[in-house]
Amino acid sequence: MPVPQQLARGDRMGRGPYEKSGLIEDTGLPPGKLVKERFEIFYPLEEVEVNGKTVEKPAAYDLDVEVKLTYLPFGTPNSDPFVWKEFTKTVSISQSGK
Repeated sequence: MPVPQQLARGDRMGRGPYEKSGLIEDTGLPPGKLVKERFEIFYPLEEVEVNGKTVEKPAAYDLDVEVKLTYLPFGTPNSDPFVWKEFTKTVSISQSGK
């Protein structure tokens, strides 16, 4: 992984923004190391009128989330994908709001 030469100090940019701040996204999967990723999945909302006011409430309280981890050594998803792991999970939220 590249090391920023200026460590975000001073007003000079260097050869690029990656050298100025050192903010580089690590997209690799190191072997034998547990990697956690966070994804935001939004529930579908619908507008409902309650006591003369329009509020947004979830259209469904249960969602089926399907995850596919695909390995693409070279090419596009239409050429030759390799599905490494695949699973489905049902996620629910409370209807009472607690």
